[in-house]
Amino acid sequence: MLTYRIEQDGPLTFLQPANGRFLVALDNRRGGWQLFDGPASGELNADIAARFQQHSAPEPPAPDDDYLEVVIFITDRCNLGCVYCKYADLTQISEVRGTDVEQICQTLAELIRSKRQVRITFQGGEPLLLHRQIERICAFLTGGFPEIDFSFALQSNGTLFNEEILATLKKYEITVGITIDGPASQHDLTRPFKNGEGSFAAITSNLERLRRGGVRCGVLSVIREPDELMALFRFNREELGLNSFYLKPLEFADCGAESSEEFSTYYARLADRQLELMRELLRIYRTEGRRIHEQMLNIALGKMFRPESYNDGCIRTPSCGSNERYKSIDCDGSAQWCAHLKDQPDDKVRQLSKERYGFCRDCPVSSICLSFCPAVIPGYRHGSPEACYLPLAKQFCAYRRQLMVGLFELMHEQMQAVTGYFTHG
Repeated sequence: MLTYRIEQDGPLTFLQPANGRFLVALDNRRGGWQLFDGPASGELNADIAARFQQHSAPEPPAPDDDYLEVVIFITDRCNLGCVYCKYADLTQISEVRGTDVEQICQTLAELIRSKRQVRITFQGGEPLLLHRQIERICAFLTGGFPEIDFSFALQSNGTLFNEEILATLKKYEITVGITIDGPASQHDLTRPFKNGEGSFAAITSNLERLRRGGVRCGVLSVIREPDELMALFRFNREELGLNSFYLKPLEFADCGAESSEEFSTYYARLADRQLELMRELLRIYRTEGRRIHEQMLNIALGKMFRPESYNDGCIRTPSCGSNERYKSIDCDGSAQWCAHLKDQPDDKVRQLSKERYGFCRDCPVSSICLSFCPAVIPGYRHGSPEACYLPLAKQFCAYRRQLMVGLFELMHEQMQAVTGYFTHG
């Protein structure tokens, strides 16, 4: 694990690993940064500050307000019994909440007023259990608001495709994410059907069906243990033949560890494995000329290379934008402040949003922050915003900084390969 130090000088931040091999100067006003060989010194730091001041980039344009992302949690129901699912208790009983499509459409109509681009993502439970309701919502939007550019996506367990569903997916150009957690021996243990039978065979068959049918699709693999990451990468690439996928660690609340020490150890291992993966991606790019798209690391690099774009997604670092660009709608049609802060009263979320981002606002690396809403650390299962006040949230930030410094080290060693990997298709 890399050790490093951070120093601030006005709007500039200087990061340096303990070995002193390189220095990163970061302009927190705009997210610009430069790498320099060798250790920091007072003279070098002053020279860097003068250069940043002389060649300061113009302020980035204010983000427009005509774009909106909406996550629709269309059902709590699911036909699988995944061992780590936050809905596991809900999906094992018959009396779960119903879905009010008319109210969802009414809420959408209010949310998207005056927008020009809207991205809709359907989640569950398993959203394809309600595929006809999904079609009704897509038809309502595309038929009733021709002035808006819509894009649609859904996250599915991959078990329920038929010709009717495929027709809907193609008609509305819905991008599908399917969860596959490694080979059958591993996947079937964590993602079985309710009767205990494995789901791997059905899912991989449907993945091929989607490919043949021309449906845009991708694979998400859940990382339950950091040491699984490289094996899942090789499986997705070599066994499934994928060049693009998402290796997503479980939120810490679902990993079973309770103490700060366990939390810190878990995320330190995760950062090490992710940096190992980045080195492997660069090796493949250099030796084979192929770019394997791993979404989590692509986003991390994106926030470093283009912070003005990548930090303007669900939140606006360093201040919360939960009520601006990333809303969610529950199955009953109620609008939520964001997908991470479900079931929280608006006035409470407004105040907590201001307080929560106090330490983000003063963070010396906030302009290229690799993190996301601290409200989900470590309380994703329960959706409690108070979780962000725990020391664990700041320890999570320490993990993200560790990953950030590791990526800078890779750039110092292989800048051409890193920039090529990130910027070329």
